[in-house]
Amino acid sequence: MRPAKLPHYLIMVDLLISLVLALIMFTIGSSLKPGQFWEIARHPKPVILGLILQMLFLPLLAFAIVDIINLPPEFKVGIMILSFCPGGTTSNLISFLVKADVALSIYLTSINSFLILVTVPTFTYLALIKFTGSGDHFSLPVGSTVLSVILIILLPVIIGIQVRRYFPDIIIKLQKPLKYASIALLAVVFAIKFFAPSSQGGSGLIWAEVKQLLPITLFIHLLVMFLSYYLAKGFLSNHKACITLGIEVGLQNTTLALLVTSTILGNEQMAKPALVYAMFSFFTTFIYAWVNKKYDRIHRLDPEKA
Repeated sequence: MRPAKLPHYLIMVDLLISLVLALIMFTIGSSLKPGQFWEIARHPKPVILGLILQMLFLPLLAFAIVDIINLPPEFKVGIMILSFCPGGTTSNLISFLVKADVALSIYLTSINSFLILVTVPTFTYLALIKFTGSGDHFSLPVGSTVLSVILIILLPVIIGIQVRRYFPDIIIKLQKPLKYASIALLAVVFAIKFFAPSSQGGSGLIWAEVKQLLPITLFIHLLVMFLSYYLAKGFLSNHKACITLGIEVGLQNTTLALLVTSTILGNEQMAKPALVYAMFSFFTTFIYAWVNKKYDRIHRLDPEKA
């Protein structure tokens, strides 16, 4: 559990993670119009499928894999927590860059901001019980978790929606700078976590741990991304939506995972899977999306190649 008094550097890093996540969620909220939620009700199939894949399919698949491999309990819990943290602004950015279904990506991120109020505390507690043998070892402050998610995730989204509603001209001009500022700040957070010593807010990640965690996190990432894409193709006719669901399910919110593991639980060992995952996930997801979009373009130009 987290000690009663934290070193100054750890407090600053934890605060930075929280502020960056809040800025990201404000940016996402500012990209939405209140009326867009009516579109979800009118055409809910991709959204419902995406939520099932993100909130149930991915955690269950991760559990099935993690449960049978030989890893320290903290790493297993860290991988499971990562699987509970659905994609955020990074997945929105990739959808934007490859011209996938950006609206669907934002819808899923926004709805997940509400759902994780329940799923993250509940699933994390279950993972702690399962892999540590007792909730006493790594106590999860459920009340504090819910409060943190409300203040850092839900409230910024609501503020962003309202700012977009009342000051649309200003927020449209600021939207791209905010999005890229969020990504830049993410890079700063991960640089601190990767390279700073543990006494100054870093994770203390060593190469032996990278070699231990990289194969399993990469395998889960690639497997769930491609399975989600092909499962979506079985239910949806819109290829762009299928690509987007692959992005959303394949790319997890590592900042939220760090918030839970490092800031709320105060356990840097549990944070290490998210850090290793962050080394490759943006690039592999972008390549996946780009290749699929290229295939889609060829498919539309020459239907005989389907």
